[in-house]
Amino acid sequence: MKKWVIAILIVLLFIVSAMAGFIVRSFINFSKGDKKENNIVLAEEKIDKIVDASSKEVTVSPNAEVVLTEYFQKCGHTKTWKEIAPREIVNLNREKVEEFYKDWNVDEFSANQIRLSRTNKGICDEHYMIRESNGYISISIKNDIGECIFKGLTDIPVQYLTEEDIAKLEKGIEVVGKENLNKFLEDFE
Repeated sequence: MKKWVIAILIVLLFIVSAMAGFIVRSFINFSKGDKKENNIVLAEEKIDKIVDASSKEVTVSPNAEVVLTEYFQKCGHTKTWKEIAPREIVNLNREKVEEFYKDWNVDEFSANQIRLSRTNKGICDEHYMIRESNGYISISIKNDIGECIFKGLTDIPVQYLTEEDIAKLEKGIEVVGKENLNKFLEDFE
C-alpha cells in the first residue's frame, strides 16, 4: 500500500510541476510579447538612423588619394600623377573640391579617391634638348614657344665623343621623356 501512496504522490507532483511550468511559461511569453513590440519599435528607429546616415554628404577623408591627369594638346602627351589629398580639402564635399581645383574637371569623387583632369594647350615638361656646353653635355627643357630653358650640365665630357656625335650635339638633339633621356645619356657614359 505504501507503494501506491508513493506512486500517487509522484504522479500528483508531476502534474503540479507541469502546471507550474505551464503557468511560468505563459507568464514569460506574455512578458516577451511586450518586448517584441518594443523590439519592433527599436528596429524601426534603427532603420530611420541608417537612412539618416546614408543620406549624409560624401566628404574627402584625410587619407584620400588625388589622381591628376593632364593632356597636352601641342605634343599630344598625357601625364598622370598621384598625391595625397592636401589638408585644405579634407572634409570638403564635391562642390567645395571643385572650387579648390577650379582649373580642373572632377571626373570621379569619393571619400577615398578624387580623379581630376584638364587639357593644357602647350607641351609637357618632358621635351629635352641635349647640347654641348663648355666641353660637357648640357640639358635644357623646351617650353611652349620652343625656347630652351637651361637645366644643367652633366659630368659627361664631349672630348671623347665621335665627330658625328659632336656635330649632332652642336645642332641639338631633342629627346622626349625622362626614361629616353636617361637611356640617351647612358649611351655617352
